[in-house]
Amino acid sequence: MKLKDKVAIVTGAGRNIDEHIAKLFASEGAKIVVVDMDKGRGQRVVDDLIKEKHEAMLSICNVVKTSEVQNLVKNTVEHFGGIDILINNAAITDHKTILTIDEEEFDQIIAVTLKGPFLVAKYVAEQMVKQGKGGKIVNLGSTSGLAGRKDAIAYTAAKGGIINLSRSMAVQLAPHKI
Repeated sequence: MKLKDKVAIVTGAGRNIDEHIAKLFASEGAKIVVVDMDKGRGQRVVDDLIKEKHEAMLSICNVVKTSEVQNLVKNTVEHFGGIDILINNAAITDHKTILTIDEEEFDQIIAVTLKGPFLVAKYVAEQMVKQGKGGKIVNLGSTSGLAGRKDAIAYTAAKGGIINLSRSMAVQLAPHKI
């Protein structure tokens, strides 16, 4: 069990790759915080984990809202005693071009896909620094952040931002063993 007794927060864990990451980490012994905006999806994943005798809790969290992210961190620490790992992948996408996307949709995608991971990483990193034993933060990028796409504009911009956000975080948090 590679992750025995580690506490892992997985954002966007109600489906897709993040659901699979949560289940894989649980199978390796991690205690999982399933973060999703959709209560039904998130609860289904928590129920699946508990049915398999894993420790898990649900957090309904809008990653764009500072107070909700702070509550996510606080509730995780209260429930599991700390945070060791963050898998940071809450995101939404567009299927628009620069000529067809409107400002409101662009702003929403940038907020959820770039600002959200920033906020979650910020408050999780603060907790990890306070704990004094390091940790792991994984921000999931995308090939869409490395090359242009004909069918997306905001998502590609956000994922490109995630790449450099991660690089800067690595430099800044390395002294704290994160």
